Amino acid sequence: MADVVVVGGGFAGMSVAARLAKLRHTVTILEAGDVLGGRLRGHEVGGHTWQLSPDTVSLPGVLRDLFRKSGRPMEKVVDLLPVEGRRHVFSDRSVLDLPMGRRSDQHDAVEAALGADAWNPWVDTLADQWDVLRRSVLERLIDGRDDVESILRSDLGGRRSLRRMARKDLRDDRLRTMVRDELRLEGQHLESTPAFVAVQHYVERNFGRWQVDGGLPALADALTSRLEERGVEVRLGTAAHELTVSGGRVTGAVTDTGSVEADVVLWCAPTWPAPLPEPRGLPAIPASRMLLLLDADAPALPRDLVFHGKPALRLWSDGPLVTVAHHNAEDPLTALKRAGIRIEEHVVERHDLGPADLVRLGHWGWAWQGWSTVLDRPGTDATQRFGDTLFMAGAHAHPGSTIEEIGMATATIAEHLGAAPR
Repeated sequence: MADVVVVGGGFAGMSVAARLAKLRHTVTILEAGDVLGGRLRGHEVGGHTWQLSPDTVSLPGVLRDLFRKSGRPMEKVVDLLPVEGRRHVFSDRSVLDLPMGRRSDQHDAVEAALGADAWNPWVDTLADQWDVLRRSVLERLIDGRDDVESILRSDLGGRRSLRRMARKDLRDDRLRTMVRDELRLEGQHLESTPAFVAVQHYVERNFGRWQVDGGLPALADALTSRLEERGVEVRLGTAAHELTVSGGRVTGAVTDTGSVEADVVLWCAPTWPAPLPEPRGLPAIPASRMLLLLDADAPALPRDLVFHGKPALRLWSDGPLVTVAHHNAEDPLTALKRAGIRIEEHVVERHDLGPADLVRLGHWGWAWQGWSTVLDRPGTDATQRFGDTLFMAGAHAHPGSTIEEIGMATATIAEHLGAAPR
């Protein structure tokens, strides 16, 4: 049995702690805040809570596996519900309601809205890349550059940029905007983003989009209960800021009140621990957020909408609560009017968060700087440097910042460490 310390009580920390506790390890979570859940809890202002990112997932199996491998299956605890697709409004005011989960549904929708379906034949070409990416990058530990460099270069065509792919493979500019605008709003530059990132469109088409019944706060509550069932010790209000290292192995974490010894440390917090050198990557700078509370007379809004205008913006809604990601080129309410959405007279509350505000709230992943960004993310060489005593997971770590990517990382770490002897 190993004494495991998990630093950070967001989704990464909670999921890896639940898995390892089920494998009979003794697990302690050190969480700086006063509640578990991290960004799953949303952003509260004036008694209302907005999600700063869309609260849907496209790989429901990741969450189902988490609950199955840590206790009772998910369907016994909280439901996963399929949600409608995404609405795309183009600069010419044409509209595409793109369903998720079935190729035939997407084909019919694209053909009806755009006159022909060049979208699905292109998405079909991403199938092999998704298979390679899943098996060789997402669902495994990466232990140094030599481990997957040839796969990224050759099998995934890492030198090809997303901009080049979109220009060459998609002749309809409306389809090109569907590929590029969401990534730009995530703080990415298309020239330095590898083409294989486009596999997200294949994943969404094949697996659909899903929401936890009750939203991400309900997922945080369910995982909090799971940790209690598994006997995980949770220390709230305890911020760790440093690792203790002896003989080339990590031996614990240092908090404001002292050191906590451990055989294994899982660093899942967005802060960076001393004495490790700072990561080489460039953090992604997210688009600004406008948070709205609408009155009861407001028109019904799509659950997820991207307006491919100049500038582009993305809107997601949960009843009267609306979040808009935008680039500050103009008031997003004005841009929404050009998309045919007139809600300015129904705004009860408005709160604006700039990129600096968002960065202070947590980590938003890393900006793509070519295919090698995969190898520069924290956690890709931890086992090589410290043996099996330090692992990293979370938005700041390999393989990425989405719930699915974080969930795959924690599953891989737990599988690598394995069960403690009885």
